[in-house]
Amino acid sequence: MLSHGQHLSSGKGIDIPVWFHKGLLPPPPPSLPLILIGPGTGCAPFRGFVEERAAQSQSSTIAPTLFFFGCRNKNNDFLYRDLWLSHSQNDGVLSEAKGGGFYAAFSRDQPQKVYVQHKMREQSQRIWNLLCEGAAIYVAGSSTKMPSDVMVALEEIISKESGAPRESAVRWLRSLEKAGKYHVEAWS
Repeated sequence: MLSHGQHLSSGKGIDIPVWFHKGLLPPPPPSLPLILIGPGTGCAPFRGFVEERAAQSQSSTIAPTLFFFGCRNKNNDFLYRDLWLSHSQNDGVLSEAKGGGFYAAFSRDQPQKVYVQHKMREQSQRIWNLLCEGAAIYVAGSSTKMPSDVMVALEEIISKESGAPRESAVRWLRSLEKAGKYHVEAWS
């Protein structure tokens, strides 16, 4: 077993430094509605969440899951495409029949860029409904602009759907963070 900061040998005289970091995203209970936002490799932790929900759905009722995925091109980097599509159909955990949804944004497949926050705004009412049911929000992916852009989109959605001023939406999202219902795992 490797420890933090240990070097691996490639067998060809090259050392490769390795670091392991414990993930920051706590696994959600099956009764908790989820809003997952994972562009690019940010979808990786949500693969586990969705597969776990699928297994749990065999023996118990699970809460709805909305998943917003983004990548540049549908044909080149749509990670786990078959998995997401299969779970979004035929009463899968991401299907509308189960109260969920799968929304993909392909930023470079059209002249105007489309990101996860655009798909979120399109699903404003569904996001608001799940938040009113006590949903947790999980965001994973690049630490550049994405986490802050997602936060701005959520502030706008909450303000629009609740009719409250933007400042109230900001406070509400902060209260979700304090309650352990807003999680971000971002990397560069």
